[in-house]
Amino acid sequence: MDELLVSKSGTPFPSWMKWMVLIVGFFLVADGMRVFEFHKIFVGVVLAYISGYQKRIYVSDVGIVRETGSWFRKYKSVLPWDEIKYVGLVKRGSKMMAFFEQDVTGWKVLFDAEDEPKLRDILTEYIPHVEVGEIA
Repeated sequence: MDELLVSKSGTPFPSWMKWMVLIVGFFLVADGMRVFEFHKIFVGVVLAYISGYQKRIYVSDVGIVRETGSWFRKYKSVLPWDEIKYVGLVKRGSKMMAFFEQDVTGWKVLFDAEDEPKLRDILTEYIPHVEVGEIA
């Protein structure tokens, strides 16, 4: 699966923040176990889990792909090109939101406004029969 265009909708935590949250979570779990306080253990485990969370959305050759995961497991869901009925684009400042409609529902994905020509080229190549409109 090739990544053709990466969205801005993901959650790119800075590396220093991930490590800091993981260290704080580890120390909370250790301190909670030392003094037998469940709330410290619970908060520490939640912080350790959050430090490994990541979400990515990108346009690929098979459709729109959403990857979510944590330390041990990653989930991938795909919106195939043949299920997309309409694409709506909304521009606000330097950002652009793309609505990929299925039947009644769909996915909304955030891009930079400068990515519009590249996104339109990708849509023309993979789903030429689908209407791409601009929403005011």
